[in-house]
Amino acid sequence: MILKILVFLVVISLLFYLITYPYNFKLNRKLNRILKFSEIEKIAEMETKYSEFSEEDFEKELILDLKKIKSSYTNEDMEILVLKPKVFKSDPLCLVLLHGIRDNAEDWINRAKLRENYLTLKNLGKVDDIVFIIPNSGYKGESWYSNFYKDRNHQYEEFFSKDLINFIEKEYPSSKKGIAGFSMGGYGALKIGLKNLESYDIIASFSGAISLIRMSINRRVMRIFRYLYVPKFLFNDVNKAHFVKVFSPWGYKILRNDPYSIIKTIRSERFEGKKFYLSVGSEDKKPYLMFQQWLDVVGRAKKYNLDFKGKIYENEYHTWEYISKDIYNFLMFFTDETKKRK
Repeated sequence: MILKILVFLVVISLLFYLITYPYNFKLNRKLNRILKFSEIEKIAEMETKYSEFSEEDFEKELILDLKKIKSSYTNEDMEILVLKPKVFKSDPLCLVLLHGIRDNAEDWINRAKLRENYLTLKNLGKVDDIVFIIPNSGYKGESWYSNFYKDRNHQYEEFFSKDLINFIEKEYPSSKKGIAGFSMGGYGALKIGLKNLESYDIIASFSGAISLIRMSINRRVMRIFRYLYVPKFLFNDVNKAHFVKVFSPWGYKILRNDPYSIIKTIRSERFEGKKFYLSVGSEDKKPYLMFQQWLDVVGRAKKYNLDFKGKIYENEYHTWEYISKDIYNFLMFFTDETKKRK
């Protein structure tokens, strides 16, 4: 009898999963609805806009320092790159940039072409003085900017929510601040930004993993079985096994760390004065469904009246090359929006 019940439940679950799977026709229907939002901009072709500079040019204009912070929340010293103009006004803008999984802080310099984009815009008078705070995520690039489940030695969210913010506010107490990230860094930026709205004026995700329930298991199944323990054997590759190590196999614990789910738990008045930037490439669909996650979160941002700008870039994938183009637009957005908040 028990075996029959288990088989029945498995069959029903599979049918439910197949029926609710995000097929292309469903995604297209959702995309067509979202494209009608006034906050959304669809960009057909995105070209590189930054100029080339020599290392001598960089050394003349910019300072790049490596800082180390000893934290009580992790068992490793946390490293931070600080990129700043050699000469800047007393209250520069501060922008935290978070990298993706198994990447590192230097990727913002070498692969996102941050210096080239910033100096190009600075020479055109399109951005203000910006100090870039670029941390390594910890745990060899796999921290997920999160507190590991049942692991007191790897409480990375605590570090980024407390130690990093304290570091910035001590160095630049009167500066307007933003936090942004790519991929896993987009997840970290949106989650940490949502949980620390008092600390950041601008919060941004570039192709971020910002709807965890879509990554972990079919999101409608997760809604129903939020208290279900998801057996580890269902996560049979390295990334999924690590996901469970960080967030736990319990549905409700995953939801607590899911930006898509966090948005609806925040009182609307706390969003006042905050601006969100959410971008994605139209082809960033596999293997981690970043395009689908973007659709989820943009729809929810609209529903809960967040002040946001959404960008979708046609024919762009999950690459640092894409970020090296999008960061140009975002730095202008960051400067313009912080000016409005002075």
